[in-house]
Amino acid sequence: MVQAALPSDRFGRSRRFARYRASLKLRVLVLGAQGRLEITGLCNQLGEGGLGAIIGTELSIGEMVDVQLFLPSETDALSFRAVVRWRDRLQHGFEFFGMSADDSGKIRSFCKTLDTAR
Repeated sequence: MVQAALPSDRFGRSRRFARYRASLKLRVLVLGAQGRLEITGLCNQLGEGGLGAIIGTELSIGEMVDVQLFLPSETDALSFRAVVRWRDRLQHGFEFFGMSADDSGKIRSFCKTLDTAR
């Protein structure tokens, strides 16, 4: 499932937390002019501070969204808020915002199970 830690972002800057390659289902919920929009996608990078995902709609940088992330170690999806920090077409970078200590711990524990080989 996971190949290696990604120590820097797409611009070559170092990250606060390592990111790991992943393949996890997620759902992004956005409140827009037409009401609530539910977008399914694939989380392809995961770390303690955020995630990268491919979703079917281009979101705006700075947009606040609700995310439901499906970890294989959990029976229920983790639900939390995130901010869109960057976008390249359908690939998005999300920073976790106000995540509960419980959910943060679950992500931290899950990341520890992943291969960090370079």
